[in-house]
Amino acid sequence: MKVLNLVGPQVRKLRYNRCWSQSKLAIQLQLKGLDISREVIAQIEGQYHCVNDEDLPYFARVFEVGLTELFPNLEPDKPIHDTVTRLMGINGANSPAKTVVKSLQPDSAMGVKKG
Repeated sequence: MKVLNLVGPQVRKLRYNRCWSQSKLAIQLQLKGLDISREVIAQIEGQYHCVNDEDLPYFARVFEVGLTELFPNLEPDKPIHDTVTRLMGINGANSPAKTVVKSLQPDSAMGVKKG
């Protein structure tokens, strides 16, 4: 499957580092004026949803980071085109590695009781 954005993994990381659920992130973005749902947040994080450039400042503002922090680091010793092509999985280039995570939420948030 073709990757539809580069910022998804960073959005997931920034959200997770703040201990926010996808719903909480959606609410924070809505409070800033971006009409977005939890489902779209999930699709962005999975890189299955295209993120419009006019939406990026909302994410940066909510996370209190610069716009460049929403993007993956570029490899300084390689041409930018090659790196972007690889990250996007374009033209048969190696697709970006996907990390499979069982859940980013604590067990208590999932309604699971231990004991």
